[in-house]
Amino acid sequence: IRGYHTVKYMNTSNTKDPANGKRLVGSDGNYISSTAIDIIGDPNAKYKLSGISTLSYKNLSFRMQWDFVQGGDLLAYTPGTLIGRGLTKDTDFDRLLPWVLPGVKADGTSNDKQISSSEAFFNNFSGFFGMSDLITYDATVVRLREASLSYSLPSSLIKKTPFGEVSIVLSGQNLWYYAPNFPKYCNFDPETSSLGVSNVRGLEYLTGPTSRRFGGSVRVTF
Repeated sequence: IRGYHTVKYMNTSNTKDPANGKRLVGSDGNYISSTAIDIIGDPNAKYKLSGISTLSYKNLSFRMQWDFVQGGDLLAYTPGTLIGRGLTKDTDFDRLLPWVLPGVKADGTSNDKQISSSEAFFNNFSGFFGMSDLITYDATVVRLREASLSYSLPSSLIKKTPFGEVSIVLSGQNLWYYAPNFPKYCNFDPETSSLGVSNVRGLEYLTGPTSRRFGGSVRVTF
């Protein structure tokens, strides 16, 4: 990692053919890991949007907050682990069939070397073996950050009490998100971070998932 506001990932990646930019495949049918340290991503989003709306009718009020993040790269080992070990429906296929990794051989011709599905996914697509670019994803996400429904008691019910207003609120946070650039069945939330509230962003090392939270409250004014 280097820089601060212009921070980028520096890590090992898959070797590319300089003529066409395609991934190089070795004689054993596996991708070739580069021996150089390369820039493989930038965790800074292109932009972020938030929209908050409130709909009220008589004593009821419904509020929502939607967030949208465009871009920003995330080096994520959780999807790589699930894919590499065959623990997700994304790998629900006939595992006895051979695989030919997309890419080119050293002479520039298309790869035609067959390998097992275990080799293809564990040795390559997992990103475990020095090819971190294979598990670096575009972290674009749309999220329903919060929704709440509140009901204010009619003034006729509380006019003889010391209360100025009484309302009952039901709320939920992180209710739904859609991250289209991650493996479909990994259900991975790109808001996950392995480094907490530090300045470093965009790195995920088998961190626990985010949570969906529900709550209720009674608000009273005097």
